[in-house]
Amino acid sequence: MIANLLSCVCILLTVGLLQGCGVVKERPESEPSTLSVVGKPMSSEQAKEALSEIGGNFAYGPGLGDAAVQVGTVVVFPPYALYLLGNAVLSLSGYEPVTVASLLPEESGKTWSRTYDSAVSGPGKVVAAMAGHEYRSREVGDEKMRALLERINQAEVKPQQVKAEQ
Repeated sequence: MIANLLSCVCILLTVGLLQGCGVVKERPESEPSTLSVVGKPMSSEQAKEALSEIGGNFAYGPGLGDAAVQVGTVVVFPPYALYLLGNAVLSLSGYEPVTVASLLPEESGKTWSRTYDSAVSGPGKVVAAMAGHEYRSREVGDEKMRALLERINQAEVKPQQVKAEQ
């Protein structure tokens, strides 16, 4: 219990210190986020479409390989879970997660991201090929999410309509 409390305090202090250093940045409004659909009133068709898009971006993109790398790293080096937890808190709070690419200069960060994505793209490419779908790079997945969020925002479903469907 005390260890859990101490871990939470350390995470909060780290986030606070990183924010003071300028490493932690707010997520731009123009950047799509899968978390932006959480709690948004939508019809059941829109919810199915959102889940399908998010799942497709994960399964047919670099998400599977990225998840495998993260789980493997936690198994080999358990304190890495604190880093992942901290990034989850940042994402839920509307901030960009702290990554290697965000700590590097802009051009070096882009190079790192491209290299990392090519390394973790294998499982997504295999699953996409087996399912008969096209592989979705991060850019393609972000564009699909941006289009989906625009459609959901334009529909403006009222909470009463959602309750009526249920």
